[in-house]
Amino acid sequence: MSTQTHSEFPAGRSTRWSLGSRVTCVAAALLAISCAADPPHSPQQRQSDARATNEFYAKLNSDQVYYYSHVKIRVENGVAHLSGYVWNTEALNHAKEVASSVPGVTTVVDNLELEREGAR
Repeated sequence: MSTQTHSEFPAGRSTRWSLGSRVTCVAAALLAISCAADPPHSPQQRQSDARATNEFYAKLNSDQVYYYSHVKIRVENGVAHLSGYVWNTEALNHAKEVASSVPGVTTVVDNLELEREGAR
């Protein structure tokens, strides 16, 4: 006697997702997350961020005490992201103070590093 087996799935269909389906799902999820995480900037906000960036650089360039040629700023929605390096903690603290005093800057994110004797 022969035994027949019955499957819940039609012949030839796999219960596993194909690699293409997985990649498509992951890409769609990442796109949804990136769109939800960063709201669009209005023209007024972009203009305010540009003004804050320019004012920050103007203040640093006019500073007679510290050397700031290696300090960078990126302002997005009023959040100032400082990066680069300075030579001492006083210069680091002063750069943060300058950034926080600029109109349009609501928050300062400090990613500055100290350069000591040529080694970061």
